[in-house]
Amino acid sequence: MKKNHKFKLMGAILIFVTVSCNISGGVPEPSDSVIQTAAAQTLEVIFTPSVKGTVVPSTSSNTSTPTVTATKVGAATRTPTYSVPMLTVREQTNCRTGPGQDYEVIFTYLSGKELEIIGRYEQDNYWLVKSDASSTGSCWLWGEFVEVTGSYWAVPSVTPPPTSTKAPPEAPSIQEWKFDCSGGIMTFSISWIDRGNDETGYRVFRNGEAVAELPANSTSYVDTFEFTADENVDYYLQVYSPYGSANSSIIRVTC
Repeated sequence: MKKNHKFKLMGAILIFVTVSCNISGGVPEPSDSVIQTAAAQTLEVIFTPSVKGTVVPSTSSNTSTPTVTATKVGAATRTPTYSVPMLTVREQTNCRTGPGQDYEVIFTYLSGKELEIIGRYEQDNYWLVKSDASSTGSCWLWGEFVEVTGSYWAVPSVTPPPTSTKAPPEAPSIQEWKFDCSGGIMTFSISWIDRGNDETGYRVFRNGEAVAELPANSTSYVDTFEFTADENVDYYLQVYSPYGSANSSIIRVTC
């Protein structure tokens, strides 16, 4: 049925073309070649099947997700201004060869003295400072009696020197002694020159037994006791410290 419709349509077109060409009015008659070309084009349109395009939507997704790169902005770093670390003595205090009382005293600074800090020993709260009074150019001050300023946090931690081993104090030099015997009582008196250095104290011995404990820097003593006739009594002095002791010569008396 579709083919018959196509042939009918083709015939109608040919008749229309032929009639149009024969109409009077000064229109030139088309040539046979023109008619044939028109007819061929008409047939091509009729017999060429129409093609309908179908758009198939893509099922694949190729959507790229943009990558957001986070840029970390660091916090601003403030560099503190450096100033010379200084120490001001608040109370009269000793400057020593090391951080502690076991070290020798080099110099005693008075309140108000300012010194440059060159080291620290946090364990015992001591500061190492420049010192013209020291042969080494430095000494140690206890932090309890000082005030620190400047960039003291920047000074290095210093290992303390070994504790010096002190010699025992020097034996006392007896200056004078005398005794008196009466009524069965002996009175013995003695004086001496204190030659010790940083001694703890003195002891007085009678017949090998200590009869008195005296403080440091003592220089005299008087002893009394009951005696027996013709009894020999021996006296001597002893100076002592944590580093040892030393004895004087022996004094022997007889009543």
